[in-house]
Amino acid sequence: MVTNPQPPVGGDTSNVVPGLVGLSFFLAITLIVYGFRIYTRVHPTFQLTAADYILSAALLCELAVFISQMIAIHLGLGRYDYYLSPTASINILKSLFPVGLLGFWASSLARVSIGSMLLRFEISTVWRVMLWVLILIQLALAIGADIFQLLQCRPIRALWEPVPDAVCWTPRTSQSFSYIHSGIGITSDIVFAIMPAFFIWSLPRPVLERTLVSILMALGMIAAVAGIMKLHTIRVWNPREVTLRDWVPLLWWYRVEEIGLIAAACAPFLKPPIERVLGRFGVTKFGFITISLPTIRSFQGGSAKDSSKEESSV
Repeated sequence: MVTNPQPPVGGDTSNVVPGLVGLSFFLAITLIVYGFRIYTRVHPTFQLTAADYILSAALLCELAVFISQMIAIHLGLGRYDYYLSPTASINILKSLFPVGLLGFWASSLARVSIGSMLLRFEISTVWRVMLWVLILIQLALAIGADIFQLLQCRPIRALWEPVPDAVCWTPRTSQSFSYIHSGIGITSDIVFAIMPAFFIWSLPRPVLERTLVSILMALGMIAAVAGIMKLHTIRVWNPREVTLRDWVPLLWWYRVEEIGLIAAACAPFLKPPIERVLGRFGVTKFGFITISLPTIRSFQGGSAKDSSKEESSV
C-alpha cells in the first residue's frame, strides 16, 4: 500500500457514501423480490426446488459479504490512508478477506440458480448440455477464485499486514486472473440473459406475456454491465500499491454484479403482480393462445363427413 506523508487536499473525507446509499437501496429491493419469490413457492402449496435453495445460499453469501464490507467501512474504508493508523488498515483488510472468499460464491450460485430454473423448460438435448456446462463453469469459477485468494501470498496474513520475506504473486498475475474470471462471468451473464428468450418465444403464450418474461429474465444484463465496469477498474488497479480509498469503486461494482444476479433470478416471479397492474389499465389477462384446429364430424345415420374447424386452447 502507498502511504502519503502529506495530508490530502480536502481533509479527512470518505468516498463510500454515494455507493453505499445506492447499493443499500438495490439490496433492499432485491430482498423484497426474493421474499416474494419464496412466498409464491411455499403458498398455497410448498413447491421449493433446487433452484430456490441454491439462490437462498447465494443470498446468504451476499449478506455475509455486505456485512463484512460494512464493518470495513466502519473501520475506515473509504478514508485516505493518511488518516488511518496501521492497526486500522490491518483490521480493514482482515474484514475484507471474507468478502473475496464469499463474494464469488454469491455470483456463481446465483448463475447456477438461473441455470437450474432454465433446465425445467422442455428444451432440446443441445440446450440442456449447454446449460450443464455453464453451471459447471460457475462452480469452477468460485472454487478457482477461492484457491487464487488463498494462494496469493505466503504466509497468507501478508494479505492484510506487512510480513518480512513474504512471497506474493505479481500484480500482473493478479490482473490476468481478474481479466479471465471477469470475462467468463460477463459472457455467462449475457448468455443467461439472452438464452431464456429462445425458450419463452417457442411457448404458445401471448406476445405481451412472452415479451414481459423475456425482459424480466434479461435483467441479468445489469450484472454484465457491472462486470464490464469491473474490467475497466481492474485495468488500472494494483492491490498492493493503491490506497484503501481506491478499493471502494471496485468493491461496489462487485456487489452490484452479485446483487444484480440475485435480482435477475427472482425477477420472473414478478410476472403475476405486473399482470394484475397491467389489467387495471385494460390489458387483457394473460392466458393460453386460442387457435383453430381442423376436426372431422360425422352426421347421424350417414356416411358423409364434414370437415370443420373448432377452437381449441393450448
